[in-house]
This record gives sequence, C-alpha cells and structure tokens, in this order.
Amino acid sequence: MNNTLKDPSDCDDTSHTPGAGNSTNSTVSTPAYTREHPIPEDSILADYRDFVRGVSELPDALIVAPILALCGKLLTPQVTLDFGTQKPLTLYNYIATPAGLRKSTTFAPAEKLARQILDSEDLIAGNASDSALFDTFENQPHRLQFEDEGNTILRSWETSAYGREVSARYLRLYDGAPWSQNFRRECKSSEDGKAERFIPQATLSFCIGSTFGVARLSQLESGCGLRRRFGFYVATEQARDIWWPESLNGAEFDRLCDLFRNLSQLKGCVGKANLTRDAMSYWIMLQKRNRHRCKNIPGYTDGDESLLSSLNESPARCLKLAVIFQACRWARGSITDPFVIDDGILAMAEAHQNACLDALMFVEGVSKRTQVNDTAEWLLAQISGDHHTSPSQRRAAYTKSELTRRFASNPGRLGALTASRLYGEIIPRLIEQGRCKQLSKKGNLVTYEFIWE
Repeated sequence: MNNTLKDPSDCDDTSHTPGAGNSTNSTVSTPAYTREHPIPEDSILADYRDFVRGVSELPDALIVAPILALCGKLLTPQVTLDFGTQKPLTLYNYIATPAGLRKSTTFAPAEKLARQILDSEDLIAGNASDSALFDTFENQPHRLQFEDEGNTILRSWETSAYGREVSARYLRLYDGAPWSQNFRRECKSSEDGKAERFIPQATLSFCIGSTFGVARLSQLESGCGLRRRFGFYVATEQARDIWWPESLNGAEFDRLCDLFRNLSQLKGCVGKANLTRDAMSYWIMLQKRNRHRCKNIPGYTDGDESLLSSLNESPARCLKLAVIFQACRWARGSITDPFVIDDGILAMAEAHQNACLDALMFVEGVSKRTQVNDTAEWLLAQISGDHHTSPSQRRAAYTKSELTRRFASNPGRLGALTASRLYGEIIPRLIEQGRCKQLSKKGNLVTYEFIWE
C-alpha cells in the first residue's frame, strides 16, 4: 500500500495544529492554505481524485471531501462501528473557500455519481422544516445531502425559528439517533388514535460548501455541536488551470460508478477485535496524543473552544475514516478483507483528520478577521452617524462606559456585541488602522477618540 505515512511518533504534529486563538504563531495567519489530506493511493478514492483533477481546479483535499460523504452514505447502515454504541459511518464535511473559487465544479462529479448509483429518495437538498424533514426520512431514513452553495441554508439556520430547529436536528442525524414526533393531525387517521410517529434510526451524510464569512457557524445556536462533527477542507486559491474540463459522460465515469457501487455490497460491524495488535497500540497512542492536546488548550477564546470540541470527536472520526479507507481499497481489489484495521491505515486516518483540524483553525482565523473588520466598520459608521448633524466633524470622543452602554449593552443576546469583543478585538483593530486612539486614562475613566473620513 502506497500510503506515504508519517512515522507514528511524528503524528503529534503541533507545528501543523495551531494553538487556538493565537494568530501570531499558527497557520491562521498564513495567507495561503496548502495542507494535504492523505488518502490511500490504492483505493477508488484515488481513482476518483485523479479523474476529477480534469474537472475541478480546486486542491485534491476539496475534491475528496464530497466523495467521502457519499462513501459514508453507501456504507450506512449496512456497515457500523462498534465504539461504545453502534455508530453509523456518516460523515459531515465542510468546504470553505473565498467567493468565486468554483466550488460547484468540485461538487458536480460527486453529485452526478451519487445520482447514478443511488435512488432519488436517497438524496435531499435545500432547507425544510423539522416536520417536513421527518416526512422525508420516514420514507427513507438514510440520506445524503450536497449543498455547494451553503451560504443560503446557513443564513436561514441563523435567522429563522424553523431553521434553528432544523440545524439542531442535524446533530442527531449525524449520530443516527431515533426520531419521534407527535402530529396532532395524525390522530384521526391513525388506527389507535395516537399522534406519535417513530423512526428507529435516521442518518445523514452531508457535504456543504460556503465562503469563509459563515463557515465558523458562530451565529448558530447549534454551531458548536456542528463544528465538532464537521471535517473541514479549505482552499484559498486554485490548484490548477483547466481550459476545457473533462466530460462527466463516458466510459471512465461509468467505471467509477461501478467501483463505488461495490461499497453498498458490504455488510458488517467493525469493533475492537478488528484492529491488529499494532493497530491497537497505535490507537492507544493516538488517544493519548489527542488527550494531551486537549489538556494544553487554554479554552479562553472561541477558537480554543472550537478546537477543543473538534478534538473530542476526532478519535471516533479517525476510526470512521479508517473503515471507509479500507472499504475503498477493497472496492478496488487492493485488499481482500475490508474489516481488518491495521496501524498504517489508522495513521493515515489520523493524518487526514489532523489536516481537517488545521483547516478548522484556519477558518476560525480568516472568519474572525473578517468579522472583526466588519464590526469595526459598523462601529465607526454608528459613531460618525451620531454626529451627522455636523457634516464637517471628523472626530469624536467617547468614554469606555459610554461605549459599553451604547454598543455592548445586550451581551446575552445571540450575535450581540459584547464588552470583551469591543475592547479586546474591535477597538484594537481600529487603533491598528489609525482610526481610533486612547485619548486619556484617569483611574477607571478611559476615553477613546475615533476618527473617520
């Protein structure tokens, strides 16, 4: 197997896993993102990647993200992971890029392949209420969703009541939890006069793409839980120029469809006994590295919390990736038993997941800088607006208490500006830009001067 793996002792790669919230010494401050997400080269994943390189200009990691979600769907529910409970092999993957980087052309091959080998009822798209989703999953409880233009659906999750309810539902769909609902309208038509309907297990494999501005999911009530479940894949620039993309119709694409159909033939459960002796030793060291990293995260900032939350899910996601990798090698005929997990495939899964964690922290940094700049612009616009009756005025002084009362008086409201953000991020950014300065400080009385054009 051509894995190109790191030595196990090197997998605690702290130089590639930035300290959360510290943009001065992490990849968050790097202008371009090029981290690799390794996959087995003797698998149908590599075959798919090589084909899509002729269609998509995005880096390999982003090519692989949608097809991994499809693999999770093809294996669910016939293949499970026995890890405390019976876990489905569902995956949530998140592609984040600047606007205009052609995410749609990267999703298109995976979407077409999915439509070729799945039934139409296996796929869902768009946004819906929780009750409408229940109706959908009651007919087919194991689904796949691709959203290449995810900004719209994420904004609805932020701003609408039904959207917040649906985003919370996605947490349980990832875990394959039971789902019951009571519908009053069902009482008359049901034989026993009861309104409850029940789905024993509902699962979703999901890949979404968006710009950096919404990728932190920070405005969602369920944002922390969703970030923990997502594997992140990031690009800041294209990887290649394609002047005429390959056709998605033809013998090579049909061959890929046949190869991926093989995954739906697998049935079984992967548990502790499926790990080789070396794999079990590696698994213990993987968890020790993970717990060590968790203990060394201060937890003071949003970035800290995001990384800590994702690290808590990382071991289980590594196991899912390892099982999927082996299944994809088996589907190509490279191995005979897809349910044997060795230390090499675990190391590859860990390296892939570490790259997802790096991508998450990159998104945290980019999105946070964008949000800080946007909020700083808003604050200055509000301050200059306070003095619109004097068109020639270009400066104004505010005490710290005046600023807090005026702009940070509702810290408990979701999305509201807090005093810690105002004085820890926004004003320092304006000072850095030369549009604010501390005018005076007498005891607890601090006065700032703001300057605008």
